[in-house]
Amino acid sequence: MPERFSSRLPLIVLAGALLTAFHRLLLGEVFFWGLPSLQFYPWREYGFDLLRNGQLPLWNPYNGLGAPLLANYQSAFLYPLNWLGLILPLAWQMSVTAVLHLFIAGWGMWLFTGRLGLPELGRGISALAFGMTGYLVARLGTYPTISAAAWMPWLLWAALGVLTRKQRRDMGWLAVFAGLQLLAGHAQTTWYSMLLVGVFSAWWSVTHRPFNWRRLMFVVLALMLGAGIAAAQLIPTAELLRQSQRSTGVDFDFAMNFSYSLPRTLNLLSPNVFGNPGDGSYITEEGAFFEDAVYIGLIPLISALVAMLTWVWGKLRQSERPIYFAHVPFWLLIVMIAYLFALGKDSPIFPFLYRNIPTFSLFQAPVRWHIWTVFGLSVLAGIGVGMWGRGYWLFFSTRLATAGCIGAALLALIAPRFLPPDVSSIEGVQVIIQAVVTTGILGALAGALTLLQPEAPTGNRYRWWITAVWVVLAGDLIYAAQGLNPTISASFYDRLQPANTAVERAYWLEAAEEDVKFGTFLLFNDYQVAVDNADAFRKSGLSNLNLLDRTPLLNNFEPLLVGSFAEYVDLIEANPDQRDTLLQAAGVTGIYDTDGTLQKLERGVRAWVVESACWHSDKESLIAAILEPTWNPARQVHLLGEGDCPTPPAEASAVGEVLTFEDASNNVNVQLQVEGEGWLVLADTFYPGWAASDGNASQYDMYSANLAMRAVQVNPSVNTVSFSYQPWWLWPGVLVSLVSLLITLVLFRSRNPDTE
Repeated sequence: MPERFSSRLPLIVLAGALLTAFHRLLLGEVFFWGLPSLQFYPWREYGFDLLRNGQLPLWNPYNGLGAPLLANYQSAFLYPLNWLGLILPLAWQMSVTAVLHLFIAGWGMWLFTGRLGLPELGRGISALAFGMTGYLVARLGTYPTISAAAWMPWLLWAALGVLTRKQRRDMGWLAVFAGLQLLAGHAQTTWYSMLLVGVFSAWWSVTHRPFNWRRLMFVVLALMLGAGIAAAQLIPTAELLRQSQRSTGVDFDFAMNFSYSLPRTLNLLSPNVFGNPGDGSYITEEGAFFEDAVYIGLIPLISALVAMLTWVWGKLRQSERPIYFAHVPFWLLIVMIAYLFALGKDSPIFPFLYRNIPTFSLFQAPVRWHIWTVFGLSVLAGIGVGMWGRGYWLFFSTRLATAGCIGAALLALIAPRFLPPDVSSIEGVQVIIQAVVTTGILGALAGALTLLQPEAPTGNRYRWWITAVWVVLAGDLIYAAQGLNPTISASFYDRLQPANTAVERAYWLEAAEEDVKFGTFLLFNDYQVAVDNADAFRKSGLSNLNLLDRTPLLNNFEPLLVGSFAEYVDLIEANPDQRDTLLQAAGVTGIYDTDGTLQKLERGVRAWVVESACWHSDKESLIAAILEPTWNPARQVHLLGEGDCPTPPAEASAVGEVLTFEDASNNVNVQLQVEGEGWLVLADTFYPGWAASDGNASQYDMYSANLAMRAVQVNPSVNTVSFSYQPWWLWPGVLVSLVSLLITLVLFRSRNPDTE
């Protein structure tokens, strides 16, 4: 086997495994289950449509009362690999790019473990284990998570280069990878990754003498430079975070959502020990498969356990330990910490951290700390192959274990013959039997590979043997990936003709939307339901599918919602007696019933003129006023600020009317006719960056109206009000990003000093 070819063989095996597991994409099919259709594709499709029409993707007018689009971190418009969607079929490009990131993750692990000094066999196992870990494959439809996680090993590779070499380009690479990860669009994964880089760099600096604080500082500076590269994204997102419902963190129950329960640890041993939602066999009602998945392959798990136990028991004398064995305690500690954190509410540790340590209250799903678990286990797996020897006792125990695995598989296969019919037919029993059979077969294959290994780790026989190890591992991970990412024809995303064009803005009651979304179509225990009902799912009108059809919906399925909008929706849900009035004030003209039927309301427009304005010095007073049963939003607007609160006249007066209304995403133009002093109310989000003018140079003062919306004072001299979104951060963010990129290029081009 040519040396040049063999040196890339693990990556070729990884690429082949990914092509096999996701071959449906080669036939033109695309991902759609869950977030690809409800978030990422609608955002990206609308934003790219704006770009093609000469507008920046700054604002989404179709969801909520309007919402920031570029500032929506997970939209990831500025992530370079997403730009391919401008020229390729978007749904296909997004699906293929997600799989590409699995390869990038494995490739990065191959390089990082190589820089750690691991042998080729171990590097290949680590690359395959991390590149196709269940943690990533099961979450593949969460595109930003995969995009961010893929750069984790590259960051560590570059950081290790900064710590061990005198190359300025290592700082440049670290800045580039940090910038890419920050632009990828998943803050939680990026934070865990950056934290791991920091902890690893500190550990390396302390354990390698002499302590070199300058190189540690270079790591910090490179990460800061990466943040500068991503400034055009981070600055608007920071503004949205300050304005959002998460500005002070998330509440305890939300933060503990998707905690990892102890029985789930069996997922490390077998990917489908609780069944597989891809074929409808997932048997537990707690949690979600895609959150709990941590499988890295049976061979890597065994190898990682061997590395850990060998270090704990001290089986190797210091002189027998390879240099890379010194990394075991660090990665063992990382795995232990991550596992304890992932337990969330099921241990006292995470609740304590939530209440006392900053950043632990920012995110939900403690189970996502398992990104450290699978990364650490993947590195340990590569280290553990150094103990894959040929000693007598190893062969003796391997023969016993292999026989045990074969016996377990055979017993599981014949067990249904001896079980009572009412027991053997239970779905859970069948799932457990299948898991035992699969694990037994894989264990037997691992034993066979151990027994068949060549005497000398050189030559063609050894080369073919390690290739067989990689291929068996790849087959294991291909099997584990089956069904976890359903595909469908790309025509699923085609724009539909709205069924009711008379509805200006619709609304799903929260309970009805949750029931239709997760009770009818997106079942966590059976993905095939959505596949079988794809047409109905597409036509359902759920947020944010509505964005594909350009139909306004008050609901907005985004992680960060403008805080005042979120409060307003909470008022709608909590006050059924005042619900129609609140919906009318939000410009809603249709409401979805629990069966998904759209019922038209009597009135609801996006903009109107009222005669009376009532001022409130605090938000609590304003909320009380809009919950008054006597409030009529068509006649009085409630404003936040200093002023009086006159009683509206007994008889309605025609102070003015809206003649035309034009919404162009970043601009809203209203033509109106006004007979006297009044207020133009626009049922759109009051948010920094929006300004009102007469379309020329004259600016109007804009006020927060009815808790979450906008209002402008008008008089007979006013016949046009133009609202435009001109955020202050646009050009400063671009400038910081460009300057940071320039500095990074200088690092690549500058010569290294002879000494530090």
